[in-house]
Amino acid sequence: MRLPVLLLLLLAAAASADAAKLSTRMVHRLSDEARLAAGTHGGLWPRRGSGGYYRSLVRSDLQRQKRRLGGKNQLLSISEGGGVFSPGNDFGWLYYTWVEVGTPNTSFMVALDTGSDLFWVPCDCIECAPLSGYRGSLDRDLGIYKPAESTTSRHLPCSHELCSSGSGCATAKQPCPYSIEYFQENTTSSGLLIEDTLHLDSRESRVPVKASVIIGCGRKQSGSYLDGIAPDGLLGLGMADISVPSFLARAGLVRNSFSMCFNKDSGRIFFGDQGVPTQQSTPFVPLNGKLQTYAVNVDKSCVGHKCFEGTSFQALVDSGTSFTALPLDVYKAIAIEFDKQVNASRITQEDDSFEYCYSVGSLEMPNVPTVTLTLAANKSFQAVNPTVSRSDQEVFYFVLGEKMGSRVKINQLRMMANHVLCLLLISFRQSPKIRTSAFPIPSSCMPT
Repeated sequence: MRLPVLLLLLLAAAASADAAKLSTRMVHRLSDEARLAAGTHGGLWPRRGSGGYYRSLVRSDLQRQKRRLGGKNQLLSISEGGGVFSPGNDFGWLYYTWVEVGTPNTSFMVALDTGSDLFWVPCDCIECAPLSGYRGSLDRDLGIYKPAESTTSRHLPCSHELCSSGSGCATAKQPCPYSIEYFQENTTSSGLLIEDTLHLDSRESRVPVKASVIIGCGRKQSGSYLDGIAPDGLLGLGMADISVPSFLARAGLVRNSFSMCFNKDSGRIFFGDQGVPTQQSTPFVPLNGKLQTYAVNVDKSCVGHKCFEGTSFQALVDSGTSFTALPLDVYKAIAIEFDKQVNASRITQEDDSFEYCYSVGSLEMPNVPTVTLTLAANKSFQAVNPTVSRSDQEVFYFVLGEKMGSRVKINQLRMMANHVLCLLLISFRQSPKIRTSAFPIPSSCMPT
């Protein structure tokens, strides 16, 4: 008991003397000095500046955050490593991931869609897309969900609070039907709602996590869903209570947020990710009077150093579309200025869906002007790759984009880049916002 008393007396003496100070040297636990002081145990520590050194720092930070915030701080992925990929033209140039559903678990390759809410897979099909013929481009077969063969499945009754079609049911115990119309023309999915297990992985503990979620047993699809778009299902990542991110947050497994990082062909998705403070952010805004989807304000648009005032609009951040769609007046302003600045010869194509086409050499692209959208709070997002390159009958050319005109129902931002782009969607009702950051690195945005 003498040491605490003595320490208090010394502190009191230091406080009473103007010139007296107490100080001590601080040594980093992984520094060379600390390694020498540890003797033989120091040889087990990673060398400063090595990959192991930085991985140790990341693991330490994650553990500290987990201790401060509890279990909700974990990151969950729906496939090994949270892998996301784009199989290309056969699947509509969307981003996909593998998910495991049911007991025993069945694999599905689902499209990632921030523009909708429901997670559905083909199931007890009346009219579904053909699932054969893809084996050469995929590492496994596409699946059909069979609720009767899953020991953890149960039909969602019409009396359930998340059954939006309950008023049309004959009885409260009847299985809840669903029917969704999507932005694509005549594209729908309908069937019954099922509650079953979604299998996830914890990034920190590396142990499996099972979560009960609502799944659409998609018995009948139409439109694009019969033509190769999302043939094995769709993972809606929207704000509604029925979405997978909302289910995971309500269960206390993660915080109410997720991130997607991707480059041209691959990427990662993690639930519960909060990102880093250095990421740029812009708030989500109400759409039609309700904060119900990932809508943002775009304040102005620029081509090169030429910016257009009075070109503000609202847009959805939508991973389920292949191209960025703009209001007609904004599209015309950008296209005309782009045409002035690009150093390439414009050509006419029979396919009139592409209005601005340019002939180029087969070995190199011309200098393409930058296209930048400035979001609310003066945050800029640069479209790193604003053109599409094509090659028809040995004629190489590139196009600015697809002319959609009056067919566009709502403006959509397709966040694509040659560099890795991270989208952090924070769905907290208190402070909903999006953070973006671009990194010139070749693979994952997340340390391993």
